[in-house]
Amino acid sequence: MKFVYTDKKNEEMRHILMMRPDLEEAKARLEQDDTDGRALYEYATALANNGRLEEAVEAYSKGIAFNPFYAPCYFGRGRRNNALGHFWGAVADFSVAIQLDPSCWTYWYYRATTLNLKDYVEESMDDFRQCLHLSQPAEHYPLIHWLYTSNVQLGRFEEAEKCLDLIDATVEAPQMDYGYCRVVRLYKGIVKPEEFIDIPAMQKAVLPQENRVNLELNGMYYGLYCYWTLHGEPEKAAQAIRDLQKVAYPGAFGYTKSIPIAKKLGIIE
Repeated sequence: MKFVYTDKKNEEMRHILMMRPDLEEAKARLEQDDTDGRALYEYATALANNGRLEEAVEAYSKGIAFNPFYAPCYFGRGRRNNALGHFWGAVADFSVAIQLDPSCWTYWYYRATTLNLKDYVEESMDDFRQCLHLSQPAEHYPLIHWLYTSNVQLGRFEEAEKCLDLIDATVEAPQMDYGYCRVVRLYKGIVKPEEFIDIPAMQKAVLPQENRVNLELNGMYYGLYCYWTLHGEPEKAAQAIRDLQKVAYPGAFGYTKSIPIAKKLGIIE
């Protein structure tokens, strides 16, 4: 099967990812038709954004019941299952979304990160590689970061360095991928380690959302840990994990990956 990237598909998914619907407005739209898949997706997302995850899962499930071929509801439920620690439920939801819409790289990406965070690293890398075929160059920064760090985790340093050839790191990244862009440029030698963390610059460059700088720092410090590990600098790598714990953002991918490392190093209990 040949997959074709389209700007329209990508814009739709970015809208879905960044959607922050008002709960009352979403509820009002749903009252017009409580079986509409898009309306249920928006309402469930509003619930999730207000910390009501169990209710959100129920709303996504209702959307699926009335619209079994509407992939975003499986995707949304998978994200909330992840947040609730329902690993296989999340993987199953993302897998159905992929079957319904295999050209959407976002679905592959979220399944890949879910697998990776549970140490199904090899399986996750297959999905990340699939994402490369379905997305445009500006969106490759997170994919290359995951391939690089996964290879470092597996001790495949030569493969980690090879994957850097898959990206032109002079291409500008979307604003939401600031940290991924910055860390890939570190891996490639475009950014020097001593210049890597620049908080004032980050405050101006990242998405204007509460705690966004700390969220980005979690992934960046984990990337710095992998960078120093590959370059044979264990103390500098350990310091990156120490610094990460100071800005810990529960749920962030980098923080989740750092926890077993920090425990092994005796940084946290």
